[in-house]
Amino acid sequence: MSGMDFFGAQTRARRNSRWLVLWFALAVCAIILIIHLGVVLLIGPQTAFTAMGVMTVTHPGVVPAHVPRMTPFWSAFFDWERLGWTALLVGGVIAVASLWKIVQISRKGGAFIAFELGGRLVARETSLAEERRLLNVVDEMSIAAGIPVPQVFVLDEEKGMNAFAAGMTPSDSVIAVTRGLLERCDRDRLQGVIGHEIGHIVSGDSRLNLRLIGVLHGILALTLIGRILLRIRDGGKERAVVFLLGLLLVLVGSIGVFFGKIIKAAISREREYLADAFSVQFTRNPDGLAGALRLMGGFGTRIEHPRAEEASHLFFGDGSRRIPLLARLFATHPPMEKRISRIENIPLAQVQKSAKSAAGVTGAASSAVMGEVDLLGLDLSGPAQIAYAQGFLASLPAESGWDAHRPGGALAVIYALLFSEAPEIRQKQLAILTERHGAAMAENVRDCAAWLTAHGARSRLPLLDLAIPALAALSAPDKQVCMQCANALIRADGRLSPSELALAHILKSALGLPRARHVLRTEKLAADISCLLALLAKAGNPDDAAARAAYQHAMERAPFGGDTPFPESGALKAEAIDAALDRIAQAVPRFRQRFLAACVAAVRHDGKITVAESELLRAFAQSLDCPAPPLLPDEDK
Repeated sequence: MSGMDFFGAQTRARRNSRWLVLWFALAVCAIILIIHLGVVLLIGPQTAFTAMGVMTVTHPGVVPAHVPRMTPFWSAFFDWERLGWTALLVGGVIAVASLWKIVQISRKGGAFIAFELGGRLVARETSLAEERRLLNVVDEMSIAAGIPVPQVFVLDEEKGMNAFAAGMTPSDSVIAVTRGLLERCDRDRLQGVIGHEIGHIVSGDSRLNLRLIGVLHGILALTLIGRILLRIRDGGKERAVVFLLGLLLVLVGSIGVFFGKIIKAAISREREYLADAFSVQFTRNPDGLAGALRLMGGFGTRIEHPRAEEASHLFFGDGSRRIPLLARLFATHPPMEKRISRIENIPLAQVQKSAKSAAGVTGAASSAVMGEVDLLGLDLSGPAQIAYAQGFLASLPAESGWDAHRPGGALAVIYALLFSEAPEIRQKQLAILTERHGAAMAENVRDCAAWLTAHGARSRLPLLDLAIPALAALSAPDKQVCMQCANALIRADGRLSPSELALAHILKSALGLPRARHVLRTEKLAADISCLLALLAKAGNPDDAAARAAYQHAMERAPFGGDTPFPESGALKAEAIDAALDRIAQAVPRFRQRFLAACVAAVRHDGKITVAESELLRAFAQSLDCPAPPLLPDEDK
């Protein structure tokens, strides 16, 4: 298997989403017809067709001679008015329940699912060695992959070995592991599992997985309503009808859930292979992932929580108990032996017959899924990125007032990233901070800025990745204050640099501030691409001729490229940049892929990548929910 193609994975996810909608619509139609049939059997009046329509037959034996005789059952079944009401009520219940669940998940992100499954948020100050190791592995893998560091949860009551990732976007994603996995995996195996989960976040699988939960919840709602009706005790003669209607809803809801499980399994299985490939390609350590799978084969992956079935497709391994005859039909994951066979590049029969113990596995020298990780058009060396992330994390102070994992410390980091190098401008910025946040915050920002100066500009984006998740804990008013203060710091010197523009856009996205929706027009998208590529070209090339050459080189690879003239400086304003990115974010994955490929061409045109270019590239990529790995220190020669 070749390297992981991020936008190819997104395209597959969109295609799977369309299939999900189609199968869901068919399932809902079938449910409506079955419930309509049940209502006809229970309470439907006897009817017959007339030449002018439908008439109610109160005495079946007395039917006018001119009326074509039909069985009363079929007459009632083809009562379109009743069928319409049934469709409206049943379809409405399913749609409202699904939308309610999807809205809940969208607002609260992956943490909503983690808490629902009994997860506990791992505190950054934890003293448990295995939890500190887990946090460290998640931090380094996230920074290496170029995504904000997810929140980390542990399912303390689960003894089986399993894990999952969930989130609508990389910024609100979480990673959760069971207590059984945390206690039994060494660092290499844990890294393999976390790499797999990061792969789901990077490829957009986690968003599709959460939508799947929301969609299937609507069908499950029918079963819940049926159970409520079955508990009704009063009602006289109507009690039997209510009881039978409740029984019908439970039965139909169960049938819907049955087909929902098939849909869920069909969509999920292939994505597990892709996430395995990402883990192996990025860590270059197939033994770690294969060793974790072998351990799971021995200790089991069962999740005991009552809601585990609803989220079974999220997990690293199949966490549900299944009837053997239906296990293959409902399986949301490929068999572990097949996954190990692909990872270790050995025949399936050899895996099945292997008598090696899980504790002493040594994998094959090469893996069938080994290759380059293709993120943002950059073929990256995973181990080098991970080593860089490890070194960066080791350089952070053990204790400081700007701990990026806490909301207050994250604010200090954001403000420090906006600090000017000019002493007179810094004094203005410190005054702004003291006025809005107090002297303690101003001092923490000063300390963080000094650390950044000492460790080089390459530490800016990794530090930003650590800070972004903590910003989500801020209240809505605090988020507004943060954005206002950041804008004031940016305006302190009376100009807007590319780095400031990039950080402002990333901050707006991280704070969850509303993104405008725009009507997509070809001519507008062409102007947007021209504007953004010109900004990148100017950021890396102070010389006007060099900037125009980089721009033209990029436009040859861009959608709507060609001889588009270099835009005037007046067009490169913050509002125009934000609007352009918002419009491009609505385009299809392949269009966004070509745009980002053109961006990479612009920054690489002169053979080096500056910090300003890398930060703009990150801002563009984050707007499109694309990972952007940190650039290594020797890449800007």
